[in-house]
Amino acid sequence: MVHHNHSRRPDDDRVEIRTVREESESVTRMILRGLSVVKNVPIRELDPLYEQVETEALDSLLTHAEGTESTVSVEFTTDDHTVVVTHRDCVCVRTDDHLAPT
Repeated sequence: MVHHNHSRRPDDDRVEIRTVREESESVTRMILRGLSVVKNVPIRELDPLYEQVETEALDSLLTHAEGTESTVSVEFTTDDHTVVVTHRDCVCVRTDDHLAPT
């Protein structure tokens, strides 16, 4: 079962989605799932994630952190969203209306 945690402050238009990696799900898929919820589009309509972040390096870093019981988080932006991925197989996607388009 896929779980998402949505939050929104009453005085703010930003949306935050938190999602947890499902068993045998790749980190890339977990991130895309979070982005698809925030953008309200199917995953297949999203731009490839490798255009924003080196996905293999991200997978390696998180695997290493898990194996050494280290704390790590990676943050990057894509369009008008900030994505934070942690060593605990969790991703947070926030809308950032204040970011300038690239």
